[in-house]
Amino acid sequence: MWEGVDRLLDRLDPQLIGDHGLGPLAARRYRERGEELPERIFREERAARAGALVAPVLLARVRNAYDGRLLLLKGPELTRRYPGGARTVSDLDVVAEDAEAAQAALLAAGFQEVADTPPLDYARHHHLHPLVWPGLALPIEVHRRPMWPAGLPEPSLREVFDAATPAELGVDGLLVPHRHHHALLVAAHAWGEVPMRKARELVDVLALVDDDERGELSELARRWRFERPWRKTLAAADWLLRGGSQPFFLHTWGRHLRNLREPTVLEMHLQEWLAPFSLAPPRTALRLSAAALLRDIRPQGHENWSDKGRRAVRAALHPLAAKSSHEAGTKVRRRGAE
Repeated sequence: MWEGVDRLLDRLDPQLIGDHGLGPLAARRYRERGEELPERIFREERAARAGALVAPVLLARVRNAYDGRLLLLKGPELTRRYPGGARTVSDLDVVAEDAEAAQAALLAAGFQEVADTPPLDYARHHHLHPLVWPGLALPIEVHRRPMWPAGLPEPSLREVFDAATPAELGVDGLLVPHRHHHALLVAAHAWGEVPMRKARELVDVLALVDDDERGELSELARRWRFERPWRKTLAAADWLLRGGSQPFFLHTWGRHLRNLREPTVLEMHLQEWLAPFSLAPPRTALRLSAAALLRDIRPQGHENWSDKGRRAVRAALHPLAAKSSHEAGTKVRRRGAE
């Protein structure tokens, strides 16, 4: 798999490497070839090293503040599985048995809420308002539950906690999921706002998968009723990193993955409408697709119908614009109106 990652890095420019979260791995690759590190890659590697130093300190403070069961997702646990620990940790995700109590304990211990966070309803979201320790720029998210695709039944949190093992970070009492559980949880996380938006999400999944255990993982996915998205995720990872055949969804809603570019406005909408059919059985997928269509038609929480109309016209006039440039233009217009 890591040879496949090297082949992938060899065909990406530094900008795309950074966009896909592969900067620290690319730094190793540049050095192996005796080449100077581009500035973007150098910054990514430096950030990864800083995160690796800060993470155990912050997690120890979290553990000292809250004495309930605490489960670390992704982050440093995945970093251990990368060659030379070459993975950036941009935040720390912990699942607490009592998330509200954990959040209150961290605030009482000196953590502070991160300013300028996305406008989410944290009372209902899967994690609470992100926190930060003053002077350390590595956010911590306390989760009520792991991130899981909407419309699919969530796995038992008790099962995940009961099968967890101690984290190998020198932080007493901190747990990490069983490797099989973790692989499926990481795959579920990859089905976010834009499924498999970063190549690193697929690298993360394969880093937790041993070939001789794929049968056990498939059985676990079936039991968790996650078999369809698990199969799609593995197919995409095997295609990208191991020379496997190209999955069919890369011809429909996942076309942006073929060149590892950002989805366009049109592709973003196609993904929202069609990706549910790669996630769920037809009846559930139809319901999720209809809900996505309604979200696109209606104004978002911060806008009125006039704002929505202007945004729709902008999208119709520039259907092939990159998603980020469309959103940036919308934000500029919104700030100008304010």
